[in-house]
Amino acid sequence: MFTRILIVVVLQAAIGFLVLPGILADDIDGQDLYTRHCVLCHGEDGTGKTDLGAGLGARDFNDKKFQAGITDEQIVEQIASGTEEKMFPFKDKLTAEEMKVLVPVIRAFGE
Repeated sequence: MFTRILIVVVLQAAIGFLVLPGILADDIDGQDLYTRHCVLCHGEDGTGKTDLGAGLGARDFNDKKFQAGITDEQIVEQIASGTEEKMFPFKDKLTAEEMKVLVPVIRAFGE
């Protein structure tokens, strides 16, 4: 009996671990995150042509070469780790789910 209960608990935990992040990500507003955390440097149009962005050399998300040359995972890693002397790391500011939700917002500039 104990073994069955243990199996059920482990299965429920595993299902929750796999499914819950997707459910939570559906509730996150990527555009709002972009506005709050990215616009200052990358601009509303994603070009990086803001006063601060120009000074730091912010990436232009409209650049087709950039869009073609980076994976979604690399975008998330860039958001998390930042770039020395250019981009602040967001790993302590945003959750993994929030960083993943920013990917389609960034990709939309390249369309």
